[in-house]
Amino acid sequence: MRRTKQIPQQPSIEEYLHALTSSKKYGPQIVCHRTFEKEQGQYCFPQNALQQPLQNWLHHLGISKLYSHQVQALELTGSGRNIIAATPTASGKSMIYNLPVFEGILADDTCRALYLFPLKALAQDQLRILQEYEKFSGGSGDTPFAALYDGDTSAWQRKKIRSTLPNILISNPEMLHLSFLPYHRNWSHFFRNLKYIVIDEIHTYRGVFGSHMAWVLRRLQRILEFYGADPVFILLSATIGNPGELGTALINRPVSCIRTSGAPKSKKHMLFLNPYDSASHTACQLLEAALKRGLRTIVYTQSRKMTELITIWTRSRLGNLADKLSSYRSGFLPGERRDIERRLISGELLGVISTSALELGIDIGSLDLCILVGYPGSIMSSWQRGGRVGR
Repeated sequence: MRRTKQIPQQPSIEEYLHALTSSKKYGPQIVCHRTFEKEQGQYCFPQNALQQPLQNWLHHLGISKLYSHQVQALELTGSGRNIIAATPTASGKSMIYNLPVFEGILADDTCRALYLFPLKALAQDQLRILQEYEKFSGGSGDTPFAALYDGDTSAWQRKKIRSTLPNILISNPEMLHLSFLPYHRNWSHFFRNLKYIVIDEIHTYRGVFGSHMAWVLRRLQRILEFYGADPVFILLSATIGNPGELGTALINRPVSCIRTSGAPKSKKHMLFLNPYDSASHTACQLLEAALKRGLRTIVYTQSRKMTELITIWTRSRLGNLADKLSSYRSGFLPGERRDIERRLISGELLGVISTSALELGIDIGSLDLCILVGYPGSIMSSWQRGGRVGR
């Protein structure tokens, strides 16, 4: 009788790696194995204490102290300086812009902020955080705290937002160009009181697309000058080689650069495989082994077709775990994408196969393993995707 290998009751990523590297089949396919050791976090407190409602909210989240780069950003924006934060994935970048904006709104309820995200999923993720804060703080009077204005916003909702402007308006560059700037008189009250502009994932604005974005922002600044506004720009990026240069070119203003992260880092392993079989077939087997061990896994592919194929092939091998795996890509309806994100955060899903749609900083909870099926095209994208694990 053939003896089947027993998987431990509570397998870990270390056990998975040991099984992979010692495998007669896959061990010889590993051409590189690098280990990045655990790093301790660097913490500090802002010179000027946060307002009590913000302290209460941080305490509610279980945060007793801030990372050093978060405090640095808070103090720079407090002095009216534009900043760009280029720290790794999972370094708490949302606090870099939310804390000064919340402080500004608490000090003056007429304060307005514009958040620009390149993806709808990022905007939805941030809206959820803002709604949680609003619910905890009890709201801010008659003024809505936050609203999302993008292509999925109905005509009725758009009219409602324009008539009752929120403190924080979440949108994207396309809507800024098509709906805000041509009809700026409809938004005059918002622009006149605009104190903060947050632009996330600015490393996506490079090349020809970046030049278009730069001209849209110059047009925005001319309109803001017309209304007498001079907001602080808060830019955020993945770890790139020239964040200060990119930020300055994008907004045509000097920016203070924050590159050193104070966030702790868990121990990570990076392996390169030169597979004997196809990359997709190998990915299916690696994913199957991970899910059967209960390891939360994300797989990145280079096309929507490959995303669906790996999902179908792997599900057929998972048995009663088949419903624990899902694909994620552009083309899904907004409700379907939100449902997959929710199931990932809750832990209902163990694995997801995605295109670059989940590359950026969407909160999908804590993951154990990331599998890249092919080179993403840049070192930056490789680090960004790999940074989804070990949070």
